[in-house]
Amino acid sequence: MLWGSCTYEHFSSIPSQCASTSIALTLTAGNVSTCGAADGSLAVTPAGGKRPYVFSINGGNFLTDSSYQGLKAGSYTVIARDANGCMGTQIGVINNGQSPLHVSIAATPNTGCPTPNGTLTATVTGQQDPVRYQLNAGTLQTSNVFTALAGGHYTITAVDATGCPTTATATVTSNSASFKTDVSPVIASYCGNCHAGNRSPNLTTYTEISAAGNAVVGAINSNMPPGTKLTATQIALITCWVNDGAPNN
Repeated sequence: MLWGSCTYEHFSSIPSQCASTSIALTLTAGNVSTCGAADGSLAVTPAGGKRPYVFSINGGNFLTDSSYQGLKAGSYTVIARDANGCMGTQIGVINNGQSPLHVSIAATPNTGCPTPNGTLTATVTGQQDPVRYQLNAGTLQTSNVFTALAGGHYTITAVDATGCPTTATATVTSNSASFKTDVSPVIASYCGNCHAGNRSPNLTTYTEISAAGNAVVGAINSNMPPGTKLTATQIALITCWVNDGAPNN
């Protein structure tokens, strides 16, 4: 990635076979029968990618089983990996079947870069006060508002006076950096001299740039382009864009 010279190359290999692969997961949850019980279930149905799949739940080992039994109430992160090593992730929620506590979440987008500013606000019904709230695996707090959030998927768990948790999921979208305004012009100006088809990776289209996103971030945060380093703002915007999932915005 250079300006005026093509002497150096500092890109890691690109997992091109996964760049165009989308693995979607459908999770079917069976709630626990009573508060504190461990009789919940979660079934995983994958689509996309190349069979066979293996599955991991909450960071555990990858196994061929696509259903889980004996689970307590809470949120579970399931990852499916296909035969090519491409992955898809989804969050499933198991709640207490007999609890009247219900959680809904309102989200505001993250518009900050590099400092995230997304928010999540939980609203509960059917509760026995007082209620405490937990974001992902964080600590319980009395406030139902969570701030300074980056784009991504989150779970909020509410625990009322009964001690029985109820969980809901939400997504913070991100409008912090634009491919058309913040990323593409910089890539064209600083990288087009060498990565416009005559050197790998090619960085002329959205598909190619998004597939190489992590490698681009690694390069611009180290020594690329040599002699004409990007500004801190440019580096931050490109890094945020990649971290937000490299949207075509």
